Amino acid sequence: MKNSNYFQLSTLVILTAITGCATNTGGSNPMAAVNQGLSTVEGAAQSSKQILNAGTAAANPEGVAQIGLVDILSHRLGVSQQQALGGAGAIFQMAQSSMNPQAFSTLSRSVPGMNTMLGAAPSMSNLSSLAGGNSTLGNAAALAASFKQLNLSSDMVGQFIPIITNYVSKTSGQATANLFQSALTSR
Repeated sequence: MKNSNYFQLSTLVILTAITGCATNTGGSNPMAAVNQGLSTVEGAAQSSKQILNAGTAAANPEGVAQIGLVDILSHRLGVSQQQALGGAGAIFQMAQSSMNPQAFSTLSRSVPGMNTMLGAAPSMSNLSSLAGGNSTLGNAAALAASFKQLNLSSDMVGQFIPIITNYVSKTSGQATANLFQSALTSR
């Protein structure tokens, strides 16, 4: 709501309270009526503030959530925003290569900014052939190589995954988080 709407709403509430006081002929305390009117105005102001805050959050949920994941990774792990974005993208890219396309599509829709993260991920080479056919080892090697391109140590992969899995759980539900996590450990 615009400020002028708040002003009009507040004025209407005050006038209603005053009118109620003026028409009250029951012999009750006029100060009590004024206090009741002020309480009504205060309640309306608080309701308006809640509506405004809800509208602001709803106006840009994707940006807030995307910044949220990147900020969480950056803050908790002490990495730059670009490293957090690229590292998350590399992990989601690995999950995408292992997940059923429909399951990944569901995950992608529930994680705001997925395309941005995937786009920030360094290119991954398929290293499973170098790992003697062990796809789990190949996935780990590919993620380590991607993280190295972001100037992150390979042990950071193990620090990123639980944070991202927890985030996926909150945005997509535990079932999708379980699918995501299993996609990272098998192929």
